[in-house]
Amino acid sequence: MRSASHAGHAGKVRVKALVAVMTGFGKKYAERREHSRQTWFPATQQELDRLEDETGMHLRFAVGEVPEEHREEIAQEEAKYGSFLRIPLQDHYDTLSYKTMALWKVVEEQYDAQYVLKVDDDNYVRLDRLAIALDQWTEFGAEYIGCFKIRNVADTRQADPSHRWYDPHHMIFLGDDSRYAEGPFYALRGSIIRGVLRSGLTPRLGGPEDMMVGAIMKGFNITFYDDRRLCHMEGCTEKMIAYKWDHAVRDFMDKTKRFPTLCCLPQNRSLQLPPVDECTNPQKYHEEGLRCLHTLHTDTACATPTLTDGILPVFSYYNYTVNHKWIADRAPEESSWRYMAHHAQRRNAAG
Repeated sequence: MRSASHAGHAGKVRVKALVAVMTGFGKKYAERREHSRQTWFPATQQELDRLEDETGMHLRFAVGEVPEEHREEIAQEEAKYGSFLRIPLQDHYDTLSYKTMALWKVVEEQYDAQYVLKVDDDNYVRLDRLAIALDQWTEFGAEYIGCFKIRNVADTRQADPSHRWYDPHHMIFLGDDSRYAEGPFYALRGSIIRGVLRSGLTPRLGGPEDMMVGAIMKGFNITFYDDRRLCHMEGCTEKMIAYKWDHAVRDFMDKTKRFPTLCCLPQNRSLQLPPVDECTNPQKYHEEGLRCLHTLHTDTACATPTLTDGILPVFSYYNYTVNHKWIADRAPEESSWRYMAHHAQRRNAAG
């Protein structure tokens, strides 16, 4: 039985953070969930509940409507490991932006969440450090958190309808150097999601969901915090919170990059026996990714204990927060710039 502290407004579940790990159906996604449970993700409903009681983090694998051919599989998985977060739409890679909006609506209806985190199922996450980071983000007043990059609208992939990252709205952003949080892991304050939904505005959907979210956040003038602890770029350090094993393997397969990582090394540094040029066979991409997940979980650098006094080093390239006090101290009276208030004043004066 859940404690009374989890009761929010209007019967909603009150949590410090709803962590939605986006996943799908079929063998590949089932393997990812299984390997995640073997490493970082709580493996039973009891462990999920205990984590929520101790940290305020509510973790769930999130799926759309379950196709008939996968219903028995998902039901057995829930009975064994714990419940999924159900999102009411058909689940396809091409509809990720719609799935994101549908997730927000579920959050609005069911949760009173301080933060909502979207995580891909090909991440390795240090939950102990994430719990500390949530308090840090709260202290900073962070609203939109992730690893930010510039939306490079000159990228031909976004203009190519056959490419997986095609954006049907790319023309709107020509010349726009806005930043957005990359899709593997980002967080939003729950109040931001509620505000977007209650505005009554319908964003342009379709295309990469992380870019869509970035565009919405810019439109609503949301401040953001670029937290590099959510990227794999440094490898495993005492700061690392999340590591994208998909990127680690993919980047090493790209001959133009070939960055050695903990998961993928050249033959002369290979950790495999016999030594091989690791992670260069596209046919073994997923297999290498799952191996990477376990490597991250057992590596001494990745598994470094978090300091028990709750101190976690901060690491950010950018900190695009806004000095709200400076603005508030200099802002004119609201009645002088809000259109409806001004209109009402004129009407009253005329009456």
